[in-house]
Amino acid sequence: MRLIRAARFAGVAALAAGIYSLLVLRPVYLESVQTPHPQAAAEESYWQWELGGWLWLLTIFSWMILLAAMKHYYSPVHRISTNTQSGLTVISATLLIVGVLVGMNRFGLRGILYGNSPVETVAAVGDFVDYVALTILAAGLLMGGCVTTWICVDLVILNKLPVTWMVPGAVAGVLSFFSPILLPEIRHLLVALLAYCVWCIVLGMRYSLPAAYLDLE
Repeated sequence: MRLIRAARFAGVAALAAGIYSLLVLRPVYLESVQTPHPQAAAEESYWQWELGGWLWLLTIFSWMILLAAMKHYYSPVHRISTNTQSGLTVISATLLIVGVLVGMNRFGLRGILYGNSPVETVAAVGDFVDYVALTILAAGLLMGGCVTTWICVDLVILNKLPVTWMVPGAVAGVLSFFSPILLPEIRHLLVALLAYCVWCIVLGMRYSLPAAYLDLE
C-alpha cells in the first residue's frame, strides 16, 4: 500500500474508533456499573464494547501499515536503527492488540457472572480485567509512542520528509509515552489521537510525496 493511501486508511480508522468511543463506549462504561437491571445492561454493553474493540484493532492494524509504508519508502534498510524500529513496532502492536482483546472481555465476563455470583465478586472480576487490560495497553502505548516519535524524528534528521509533516506524529507519540503514568486518565490520549489524525490528514491530503533518495550511512 502506498504511503498516502496508508495515511488515509489510518486516519479514517482512528477517527471512527475515537468518535465511537467518545459517543458510545465511555458512557456505557460508566453507567453499566450502577443500573437497576445489571444483567440486561451487561448484555447490551457487550456488543457495543465488542464493536469498539474491533474498531481499535483496525486502528492498530492501520497504524502498523502506516509506519511500515513510511519506513519502506524512506528508511535505509541496512541500518540497525531501522531494524530496531521494525521490531519495536511489532512488539508494541502485539501488546496493544492483547490489551484490547483482554478489555473486550470485560462485559462478557460480567454478563456470565451476573445472577451466579455475589455483586462483590462481579465487581472484583471487572476491576481485575480492567487492571490487566490497562497495564498491557500502557506498555503498548509506551513502546508505540516511542517508536512513532523515533521514526518521525529520524526521517526529519535524514531529510526525507519536512519537519512540519512530522510534528503531529511526534506529538502523538510523546503524549502516548506518558500512558503508564497517567492511565486510567485518558485526556492525554484524546490529544494524542487528535494529533495522530492531523498527522494522517497532512500525509493523506498529498497528491505526491518527496522522492526517497538513497542515503547510505
